[in-house]
Amino acid sequence: MTMQELYEQIDGNYAELMGRLLSENLAKTALTMFLDDPNCANLIAAWRSGDEKAVFDAAHAAKSMCLNLSLTKLGGLASKITEATRKGNEELRASTDVDALVTEFEAEYEKVCAAVKAYLS
Repeated sequence: MTMQELYEQIDGNYAELMGRLLSENLAKTALTMFLDDPNCANLIAAWRSGDEKAVFDAAHAAKSMCLNLSLTKLGGLASKITEATRKGNEELRASTDVDALVTEFEAEYEKVCAAVKAYLS
């Protein structure tokens, strides 16, 4: 599988990634770091424990990491969770099914991790 095929599989944006990182070698290094980064798992764990402040912090960090790696779908979900749990966004929070977003985020995260691991091996 090529990196471009990987990005198609995980709903990412390969062209944007190459525009940002300029080389597949650097992108491979960044994807390896993504697998080791705890923020996505922390987001899920914080939601399960009911700690919305920790959810916001982890979602905000995950959003930045995912969007910097052009993991478009995963980053978009993290962004929605970030905004729904941001202090002062009570109206948005009340109208957003954060549980469904976190469930979708978790499934997408598992899909991305599995695909990246397969690509890197």
